[in-house]
Formats: sequence, C-alpha cells, structure tokens
Amino acid sequence: MKNTVVDVTFLGTGGAFSAGRRSNLALLIEAGDFRMLVESGPMIMHQLTRARIQATEIAQIFVSHSHGDHTLGFPMLALNRLWDPPPLHVYAAVSTVASLKALLELAYPGFGDDRFNLHWHELPEQESGEIELTKDVTLRTAVVPHPLGVPTLAARWDLAGGPSLTFVTDTSPNDAAVALARGSDLLIHEASFSAVLQPDVDVSQYFHSTAQQAGEIARRSGCPSLALVHLGSEIGERPDALAEEARAGADLHVIVPEDGERVRLDNWERSKRES
Repeated sequence: MKNTVVDVTFLGTGGAFSAGRRSNLALLIEAGDFRMLVESGPMIMHQLTRARIQATEIAQIFVSHSHGDHTLGFPMLALNRLWDPPPLHVYAAVSTVASLKALLELAYPGFGDDRFNLHWHELPEQESGEIELTKDVTLRTAVVPHPLGVPTLAARWDLAGGPSLTFVTDTSPNDAAVALARGSDLLIHEASFSAVLQPDVDVSQYFHSTAQQAGEIARRSGCPSLALVHLGSEIGERPDALAEEARAGADLHVIVPEDGERVRLDNWERSKRES
C-alpha cells in the first residue's frame, strides 16, 4: 500500500451518558478501498447518515465489548443491509459476538446470518490477538481491564508502509494498552473523566480513565498524537481544558474531536517525524 492516507472520522465522541452534541462513541477508519466501522451504539444509523455513508458500504466492523452504548445499534445496522447485501465481517471478542447475535435475534427473530450476510470473526478475550483484515491491513488486539463478565478489547490497525493507530476505551490505565499502542501515529483513548474538572471523583471504581491518564498512556507508549473520546457529559463541553490536562506541558499533540470531525494521517507526516 503506497502513499497511504488514513482518514479517521469521529462519528460519535461521547460516553454512555452523553447529551447535547456528543453522541455515543463510534469511529470510521478509511484507507483506499479499506473501510471499517468501530463500535455500533444506539445512534449508529443517524451517525452514518450524517456522514453520508450507507449501511451497505460498511464491509467490516470492530466492537470493543458488549455494553449497550457500543452494541445496541447493531440490529439496526444489520436491518439497513437487507435486500441482497454485500458481506459484513464482524470482529469482536467471543462473548461480544454472542451478545451481538443475541441482540439481533431479539430484535429480528428468524432473520438469520444468511439474510443479513454476516460473517463472524471471534477474537480471543483471554490473550492478545492478531488477524489480517486485508493484505495491507493488520488488526491487533489486547485485553484491557473492565468489570468482570465484560471482556473488553483495545485495538490497533497497522497499514503496510503507512501509519498505525490504536483505539483504547472503557478501561482504566493499564500496561496492555501501553504495549499495544507503542509507536502508533495516533492513539484514540477514552477520557470519561477529568482529574482537573472533577478532582473529587474516584475514577478507580469506574474502570474508566481521565484525560490526564490518557495523556500518560500516550507518553508511555511514544505516541505523538492523542485524540480524547468517550467523553463524560459533564466534561464534554470543556475540550480546551481536557486537551491541556492530557498534554500536561509535554510535547504531545492532543485533539478533542467533535462528532463528525475527520482526522487524516499520511506517510508525509510519518516520515517528517522519523527524519
């Protein structure tokens, strides 16, 4: 894959309790003919429509875990692919695949995988995983902490001869995320809380992270750029404060994207950093 340009569209940037302009977290990763949806929360069809993307244009999807703000839109995504749809390849942990299948059966019993043309790819939920999505794109995953009974995966996409990006959400700071993200061009990390704006909140009991902790993960993993997502409803209106908190005076490029915002990664930026 030469002259690789990767576009990341932040379809949604909020958490489970989002309100206002930030809808539930979802991403769209595009590079040439490669297009992959990340997460499928309750607003997914609205988010795709706003981005002018048809459900049938999605060939691959990654879902990090089974919680509703990441999965409840999946039946509607599948329904909007009826009438001789192209294949949709679903990548998720074993238990998350089971949850997605159950949601689909509850919403549209009897339709079956064949009618939706779904192809399931179960990823390990007890150890790291690696799978080739195309000849030029590799997906790597790592298990990250979340409440018991909810296996949660962080993900990394490496493009042959091009940039890489890592996605980490719904977890507290951990070494597995650092190892997975090491050397990525962009780290997309959750910031459900703010250490500065919410100093009295004990985030350790929530299995989520602050903007400050996300910045620390980026620095530890050597990522030059950080995007903060899965923002709590109380802090989502203060993007400048969150960026400053994550940056912490370091040489770290931090963005707090709005819903619908697009970020581009290309080889020129990568070569510039390596020169």
